[in-house]
Amino acid sequence: MIRTPLAVIVLTFNEEANLRFCLDSVKDWADQIFIVDSFSTDRTLEIAGEYTDNIHQNPWRDWAHQRNWALEHLPLQHDWVLFLDADERLTEGLRREMAAVLAGGPSPDGFYIRRHFFFLGKWLRHGGYQKDYVLRLVRRQKARSLGSGAREYVTVQGALGKLQHPMVHEDRKGLGFWVDKHNKLASLEALELQGFAENHPGLLGTLETAESRRIEHRARIWLRERVWVRLPGLIRPIFYFLYRYVFQLGFLDGKEGLIYCFLHGFWYPFLIDAKYLELKKGVPPPGP
Repeated sequence: MIRTPLAVIVLTFNEEANLRFCLDSVKDWADQIFIVDSFSTDRTLEIAGEYTDNIHQNPWRDWAHQRNWALEHLPLQHDWVLFLDADERLTEGLRREMAAVLAGGPSPDGFYIRRHFFFLGKWLRHGGYQKDYVLRLVRRQKARSLGSGAREYVTVQGALGKLQHPMVHEDRKGLGFWVDKHNKLASLEALELQGFAENHPGLLGTLETAESRRIEHRARIWLRERVWVRLPGLIRPIFYFLYRYVFQLGFLDGKEGLIYCFLHGFWYPFLIDAKYLELKKGVPPPGP
């Protein structure tokens, strides 16, 4: 079988519940598969070893630094890199499309890929989650990742395109993991809000103009850094939930849509605002 001339890079930490589905979707298709692990303590490395010998470990700092470390240190043999999260998998249509794009000669230097987002086993077709595009297929010499803490964005020095076929995002770790993860992320987001209150310029404010135009989700970053942070705390989550659930028709996804829109569209941003209020009051973090 002729393999597609690109490297797939998967960042992992305790991903035994997801990793096999991810790697099954790229085995015998990608010419190189790399695992960059942050010292997992479950069966992640055992599962990874069934698919590739290219397993590397690097201490976790944040998503941006881990992706950049991979671009700088892995023995990559091809110009093109596909970043996949362990809870993502490719569809057959997307595999065929990417192979055709890479074999077709001159092209953009990076491609957005649409994700079909699954929650509690159901594909969420509304609530804005059906328009979830991520910049993941890039020429490695022209790409880097920016950001810190809870958020990271890819920049590409060149033109960008969009692929038509989707990949699937489905985390099988359960609601308990989702809540614990977002509780930790909320602490990082609260620190970011504190930075804005102290006149930190934000991500866009630290970039050169040309670079900011190429950054992934530039409009979304602008809305967050110029509009969202100026809205009243503890009130803005209400509007965000209504936007997702009502105006973007999240209610059409049934009980799964209600649960996710509530957790992601209200509970999570409300928790961020509550933690930011805690920071402003100088409440010390809990002890061990």
